[in-house]
This record gives sequence, structure tokens and C-alpha cells, in this order.
Amino acid sequence: MKLLALLLRASRGSVLLSAFCGLLSGASSAALIALINRKLTGTSLTDGVLVGGFIGLMLLALVARIISQVLLNGMQQGALYEMRLRLSRSILTAPLRSLEEKGAHQLMATLTEDIATISNGLMLLPIIVVNAAILIGCLGWLAWLSWKLFLGMVVFLSLGVLSFSLLSGIAVRGVAEARKTQDVLYKHFRSITEGIEELKLNGNRREVFLGEVLEGTAATLRQMYTRSLNIYSASSSWGMFLFFVVIGLLIFAMPVLSPLSLAELTGYTLTVLYLQQPLQALTELVPYLARADVAMKKVEDMGLSLQASAEPPTALASSNPPRTFRRLELVDVTHTYHRENDDSRFTLGPLRMSLEPGELLFLVGGNGSGKTTLAKLFTGLYAPESGEVRLDGQPVTDETRDAYRQLFSTVFSDFHLFENLLGLAPPERSGQVAHYLARLNLDQKVRVTDGKLSTTALSLGQRKRLALLASWLEDRPIYVFDEWAADQDPVFKQIFYEELLPEMKRAGKAVLVISHDDRYFHVADRLVRLDSGRLVEPAPDAQRVAS
Repeated sequence: MKLLALLLRASRGSVLLSAFCGLLSGASSAALIALINRKLTGTSLTDGVLVGGFIGLMLLALVARIISQVLLNGMQQGALYEMRLRLSRSILTAPLRSLEEKGAHQLMATLTEDIATISNGLMLLPIIVVNAAILIGCLGWLAWLSWKLFLGMVVFLSLGVLSFSLLSGIAVRGVAEARKTQDVLYKHFRSITEGIEELKLNGNRREVFLGEVLEGTAATLRQMYTRSLNIYSASSSWGMFLFFVVIGLLIFAMPVLSPLSLAELTGYTLTVLYLQQPLQALTELVPYLARADVAMKKVEDMGLSLQASAEPPTALASSNPPRTFRRLELVDVTHTYHRENDDSRFTLGPLRMSLEPGELLFLVGGNGSGKTTLAKLFTGLYAPESGEVRLDGQPVTDETRDAYRQLFSTVFSDFHLFENLLGLAPPERSGQVAHYLARLNLDQKVRVTDGKLSTTALSLGQRKRLALLASWLEDRPIYVFDEWAADQDPVFKQIFYEELLPEMKRAGKAVLVISHDDRYFHVADRLVRLDSGRLVEPAPDAQRVAS
């Protein structure tokens, strides 16, 4: 089982100690049954010895059970903690393009649904271990009591396990198929949050989405899980039926077929009745374990697929990013990807471009021309399929790509604004932060306390200004702004183009600006135009508009 393997990886010694304590608890429970049997069928032991033994065995079973559960609880939470961090690291080290191809809905389903399912499964392991230990201990007592009866018990138990396994195997496959459908459902949930305006503005579209798209997937998922749970219920009920068959055979058939002593008959009957609870618990927990096992496989597949394309460990950048560069070049760079829901391919390049410190480069072009893709190639978020990105004459490789990315500070059109400035605003920089907030006309709306923004509930344009604040605080040698001014009011748009960008240039920063604001093209040192993934020559008077 994958869950047990997860615990073994976390701490093999603790698992073994927990298993030993569980077995000790099970053996103590079996010994209690034997003691009760001796009392009921007559024994030469005194009542004082029986009472003392009974109390001692109860305490031993209690303490061993608690120790086993405490050890497993600690390992469960530790394994879950390590898995969350490992998967998060895998996501952060995977190439951006690989993550985009998987889709945010799959990543979120794994990080939320699968991790929660695994957590629930791990929480059940202590219960399973203790009940399994009781089962093993009682079987040991039955074997000591009468090996002939024990063999018959094993035959029926094997039949029950075999039939249960066959039925539960069908259910497990159903759970695995349902998990795939769950990814689709998460994609629909994402459509709700990202397309809420469109769905609210068009009632017919909303009803079709709810009635045909979302409801259809949710109904399919419900049917899959219901069918699997019904199979589990049937297999569990069949196991309990066989259990009572064993009791009937013990009471009515075995005395006829083979003479049994009262001690043997009573001992077997008591033990089998006592086993009903742990057996029922084990069979009822199987569906939850199966879902956890499927979730574990999904997490492993996601982690392994991300790690297969992950950047080398040596590529991790240091905490001190490079502060300067002389020249950045794209040399015959290309990048190709499939359009979503389309068999056609879009190819960017081959492209030749350069950027130097103190240069304002404007990148212009129509929608879908490849501007954002080019910016991601420039910043190292995408690796070129052919050609080279060169920094100061040296090619950027997989081993150096993350260090190369530390040259950049960006605000993309789909930026994310962190509420915590993540170490960018220590107390000694409070004056600088206050100055920047004033420059951005946000000093009356936002405060920064202990490195946290007081609010991010602002308009899109104001949130972009806060993203610019974080970018300023990073103080990198190269800045990239993807349609940053598109959501600004006319006054601040002019401030951005005619004041802030020239200030960055005077500070020696290289700035790449993706823009449609042709009235401000004169601010640029150079203008580069993209059309369908190819560079086209701009008009002569626009090629170096500020030279």
C-alpha cells in the first residue's frame, strides 16, 4: 500500500516500533479472551490470579494501543508535511510551460483534494493497525486452542478475503476513473470563478453552463463514486455473511463432525464474536483507503512528471542575485506550442534582439502576435527550443537559467499580488516604501506594516501600482512591464511613461515595455514590432525614436 510506503519513507524505525506496540496490544486482547474463556469453562487458577491477570492485560493493551496510535499520528502528520513541501518544491522547480500545459485546475485538485484525501487516509492508519493487530493476536490464540478449527477458520477467512478483494478491485478502478473526472470538475469550478462576469451577464449562457457542462460532470462523478461505494458495501456485507456462516458451523456443524471440548467451543465462539468489530472496521475503512491510495498515485504521478522536467538542483539561484550586466541577446530563438483546443501550432521566431543597461525598449504588435511569449523567453521563464539566450556573450543554460532570471523584475498582465512583500520591506526601508507609495498616489489607501500590505482590495489599476511597488523594491537591473499602463487613468498613465520610465533609464535600468499606447512611443529608445511571431521592421522614424 502506497500510504504505508509513505510512512516507511518518513521513519522506518517508528513504523516498526508502532507495529510492535500494535501487535502487543492485539496479543493482550487475545490473552484477555483466553482468560475469560478459562474463567467460563473452569480453571485451577485462583480468582486473585485471574483478576490480577485481567487488570494487567487490560492496562498492557491500553498502553500499547496508545503508544502505537501516538507514534502513527506523529508519522502521519510528518509524512503529510513532507509531501506538501515536496510537491510545492516540484511545482516551483518545474518549467513554466510544463505547468501551463497541465493546467491550474489539475495542480489545485492535487494540492487540495488529493492532499486532503491522503490526510484522511493517513488518519485511519492507526485504527487499521490496531484492529489488524487484534485480528492477528486472536488468530494466534485460535491456532493455539485448536489447529484443526484454525485451519477451517483460515479457509473461510481466505474465501472472504478473496471475494472481498475481487469486488473491491472493481471499486478501486471505479475510484481511479472518478478521480480523472474530478480534474474536469475542478476545471469547471475554475471557469465559474474566472468567468463570473460573463455568466452573470448572460442568463442563457449561465443556464447552459450549469445545466449541461457543470451538472453533467458532477452527475457523472456522483454516479462513479456511488457505484464504487455500493460495490464496497456489497463486498463488506458478503464478508459479514461469511463471518456468521463460520459461527453457525462452529456451533452446529463442528460438534457433529468432530468432538469438541467445552473450552474449545466456548473459546472459538467468544473469539469469533469478538473479531466481528475489528473485521467490520477493517472492511468499512477500505473505501477510504482506496481513495487515499488513488490520490497518492495522483500526487506521485504529478510530482514525478514535474520532476522529470524540473531544472537541475544546481540551477537554484543564490540569495544574492546579480546586480549588473553588459548585454542581453536573443540569437535565432524560437518557441513553439499548440493552441488550446486546436491542432494548429504557433511558432515564435527565429528572433534576434538585444537589450543593454539604461535602454528603454518598447515591444508592440497585435493581440496574439507573441509579445508575452517573447517576454517570457527574455526573462528565462520559457526555454528556447532552438537558438540561444546570451548574457554578456555567454549562453544561458539549464544550469544557469534560474540565476539568469534573478536579473529581472516583472509585472505581467496576469500578475499576482502577494499581500506579504516577502522580505522586500524590512523596517530600515520604511522611508523608501512610504516614498514609493506617495509616488504611486497610494499613500492614502495603503500602508505597509511589518512587511504586509494593509489591503489589496483595490481597483485593477491600483493593484498594478502595488505590483510596481514590489518591483521597485526588488531593485533588479532589468524591468519588464506587460501592458502595465492599460488599466491606469490618463493622469497616471502619463506619469508612468513620461516620469517613471525615464527615471528608471537614468538609474541605469534596462526596461522592456509591452504597450499599445502609441502616443507615448516617443519615450522609447527603440521600438520592436512583432507580427505573427516574427519581427518586422518599424518605420524609420520609429526605430530609434528617442536617439
